[in-house]
Amino acid sequence: MTRDKILEAAALEIERNGLTQFRVKRVALEAGISVALLYSYFEDREGLIAATMVHRYRQVLLGNAEVFTTPLRHVETTDDLRTALVTMIADAQTPDRTEARALRIEGMSFAQHNAVAAAGIAAAKEEAGELIEQYVEPLAAKNLLAEGMSPHSFARIWYALFFGQIAVEGGERLAITSDEWLEALHVIASSMVRPD
Repeated sequence: MTRDKILEAAALEIERNGLTQFRVKRVALEAGISVALLYSYFEDREGLIAATMVHRYRQVLLGNAEVFTTPLRHVETTDDLRTALVTMIADAQTPDRTEARALRIEGMSFAQHNAVAAAGIAAAKEEAGELIEQYVEPLAAKNLLAEGMSPHSFARIWYALFFGQIAVEGGERLAITSDEWLEALHVIASSMVRPD
C-alpha cells in the first residue's frame, strides 16, 4: 500500500516537474511519508524513477489492453465482431488514449537507458499480450476471422493500430486528417472479418 502511494506520488511529480526537476522530498511530502521511509522502499532516486516509469507504463498498457479486449469478450458472430471493431476504433480516438500512448512512449524511451525499467516494461508487455490473446484466440475457433488472418496477426495489427497511433494530424509528410484515419481503420476492420 505504501509503495503504491509512493509510486503514485512520484508519477505526479514527474507529470508536474519532469525528470530533470524530479525531487524525492516532494514525492515523500505528496505520499505523506518521510524521505527515510521512502528510501526503505527504493534504493535511490534512479530506482524510484525507474519503478515509477514501470508503474505508469503498466497502468497505461493494461488499461489500454482492457479497452481493446472488452468489446471482444462476448463476440459470437461476424456481426458481433464488426460491432466490436467499430467500438474499439471509437474508443481509440478519445483524448485520454492519446495521452496514454504518449506516456507509453515516454516509458519506453526511459527504459532504453535503465535496465530495471526495461525489465519491468517487458513484463508489462507480456502481461498485456496474454490478456489480449485470451480474447483473440476464440475468434479463430469460432471461424470469425477472414481467410488467412491468424489470431496472432489480428491481435498484432490491432495492437499496432490501437496502441501505436500518437497523432494523425500535423505537418508531417505522411500526416492525415482524423476523418481519413477513421475511414482507413474501418476499411482495415472490415477486411479482417470473415465475409458472411
